[in-house]
Amino acid sequence: MQETDSPSTVETVADAITAAVRGGRLVPGQRLTESEFTGRLGVSRSSVREAFRRLTADGLLAAEPHRGVTVRQLSRREVDNLFEVRGALEALAVQLALPALNAAPAPLLALQAELDAAAGAGEMNRFSELNGRFHRMFRLYAENPLLDETLTRLSNSLYWLQFRVLVDRAEVFETNRHHQLLTACITADDAAGADAAMREHVETARRLIQSLPDDHFAPAAHP
Repeated sequence: MQETDSPSTVETVADAITAAVRGGRLVPGQRLTESEFTGRLGVSRSSVREAFRRLTADGLLAAEPHRGVTVRQLSRREVDNLFEVRGALEALAVQLALPALNAAPAPLLALQAELDAAAGAGEMNRFSELNGRFHRMFRLYAENPLLDETLTRLSNSLYWLQFRVLVDRAEVFETNRHHQLLTACITADDAAGADAAMREHVETARRLIQSLPDDHFAPAAHP
């Protein structure tokens, strides 16, 4: 592959790193080197460097003195802080998206049917993919790019922990009742109910992640 510094090349590198973290092939605290990705992907060092910079700004990677770039590892307190903000913003996305989805609910209902089928069949990978689409639907219909960008950045920080939950916690399927309730509230034009359902959904995700063993988290920072 010819070396270029085009935006699409940088995006290719960023996508490859994100997919590796999301799939558990890169783990929190693991050091990343430019040479590793230039060799694997056939791109220039400057493209890899820019992808590292972008993913650090997005919260997936961390730049640490004397260690370079590593996959970011969150403390339990940081997870709680992140979910506190995420819960409020996911609820805001629902409120902004509700009028459009209530007026034309077919895409939401079709996605809910797919979630029900995946949960019923015990298809964890499929259910996880659909859950991501479910959340992105509200961001799309909210039509607020800043909200979308912020929620994407918050979600990036949780990729690896979410992967571990999917591996270790079959009760993830139980969260589909939140999807069902949220879908019902939106079709009924029940803004308060939709807000409560999304907040409960996000809080359940926080509890599932916090139920993971201590070695999944960074040590708490001392004041």
